Amino acid sequence: MHTRSTAAALVVAVLLASSVLAPFVGVAAAVPDARVAVTDVAVTPATPTAGAPVTVEATVSLSGGSASAADVDRVAVVDADGTVLGEATGLGSLSPGETLAVPVTLSVDDPGEHDLTVVAEVSDDDGETATARRPLSLVVERGAPLVEFDAPDAVAGADSGVAVTLSNPTTAALRDLTVTLVAPDDGERVRRSVATLAAGASQQLNLSARPEAAGERSFRLRVDYTTAAGTRAAVTRERTVDVAPLSADVGVRVTRTGADGGAAGDAAGGGLAGIIGGGGGNALQPSGDGNDGENADGSRVDVTVTNFGNAAVERVVLVPRDADGTVVDAVGRVAVTEALAPGESATVAVDLSGVETAGELDFVAEYGLAGERREAAAGYEFRPERGAVELTGLNVSVDDDGRLAIEGNLGNVGDGEATGVVVGVAEGEFARPAYPQRTYFVGTVGASEFAPFDVTGRVDAANASTVPVAVSYTTGGDRVTEVVEVPLPADDGAGEGRPVGALGGIGAVGGLLLAIGLAVPAAIGVLARRYR
Repeated sequence: MHTRSTAAALVVAVLLASSVLAPFVGVAAAVPDARVAVTDVAVTPATPTAGAPVTVEATVSLSGGSASAADVDRVAVVDADGTVLGEATGLGSLSPGETLAVPVTLSVDDPGEHDLTVVAEVSDDDGETATARRPLSLVVERGAPLVEFDAPDAVAGADSGVAVTLSNPTTAALRDLTVTLVAPDDGERVRRSVATLAAGASQQLNLSARPEAAGERSFRLRVDYTTAAGTRAAVTRERTVDVAPLSADVGVRVTRTGADGGAAGDAAGGGLAGIIGGGGGNALQPSGDGNDGENADGSRVDVTVTNFGNAAVERVVLVPRDADGTVVDAVGRVAVTEALAPGESATVAVDLSGVETAGELDFVAEYGLAGERREAAAGYEFRPERGAVELTGLNVSVDDDGRLAIEGNLGNVGDGEATGVVVGVAEGEFARPAYPQRTYFVGTVGASEFAPFDVTGRVDAANASTVPVAVSYTTGGDRVTEVVEVPLPADDGAGEGRPVGALGGIGAVGGLLLAIGLAVPAAIGVLARRYR
């Protein structure tokens, strides 16, 4: 009994000693969690932005009461779900009473307030570990620029405008922004740059794209930029755009300058079609018969080019051509406009006074569309001012020796000048010019003006009944020569000169029509005047 009691007492004593000493042995061997702390946290930048790098600098300290040094194995930042957003490892050791600043770089994609935790893990030489935690409330603002874009008038095969609105919702400036149209990537302006976009600012940009086909097409835009922290980032936006099929419809309208209605104003190509498009404006344009004063011949015209299609046309040039398709050098090529948007018109004034030949002219508008040079045309019947002469008040006399004298007036019944006018007896079978007045130089005769002349010649009166008289003049750039047979006066047996009165004249087209009558000197004296 004594032996058993002694043994039991020994076991109890050992158990008591073990239960009392065990905690002190464990504490001495491990690093107590309470002696490791994250004493401070600093966030850079102070206002983080979504998607941009942010640095969390954690200060880890080991209290002076610690029994041994500790290794700082890991410092991490985790979110509320325990997901590691960023960490740093293998950071060195801490002696009791020392601190260590550990930077951890991370990024948060979503703007708003985030409840994070800074976790510091340390260990001693025996492999015992301890963990310290510190809560971190992080408010993240929008970091990427806001991008809105649309292409409401996109046309297949044509360079179509893309309107982009770029906004900075952050509290710091964004720099070196590059806006690129990734798809479709064909166009005249697929990239634009913005040096700086201030906080809260917006900027409008105009890009252009050339969609390959009509229908619903995906447009994708990328914006590369530098954040306030100096890092490069990018954001991409995509949307579906309804692309219309190409409609090429350019109309050309020709009107006489100053025409404000009536015949001159009705010179639109193809009537209603020339006004509303359709058919490309390729109809003949009459010049009209109205009288618009100084431009009665229609030598000054206004040519209007209108884009009735659904895509902008570029580099519009007007090329007047004659009936053979040859460019009219007197006018040449006329620049209309650099660009003509759908629904827009451009008008140029064209002076045709240097064009010497009457007839149909084609005003051809050449333009660029969908990477091709195209053309549309309208015709214009051009009738330049031309002179037309008639001989009036003729007095024809022949003496017994065959000497011929013709006196009269040369009148211009046309609407243009007749210059270099020369009148004379022409060589014929029974007549020829003779001195003293073989030819008579009249000079220039204006429209509705006349001038007197007198010529002499020789005629075989016994065999001739008419005398050829030639009239030469220049009008509209053409040299015209007309010969008319002037009847000789009937032989009255008196053996003296026989006067002839003129009742007709030389027409501009039909020639000279003369009617012989009695001359009335008094009437001739009243009518005759020298052109000045």
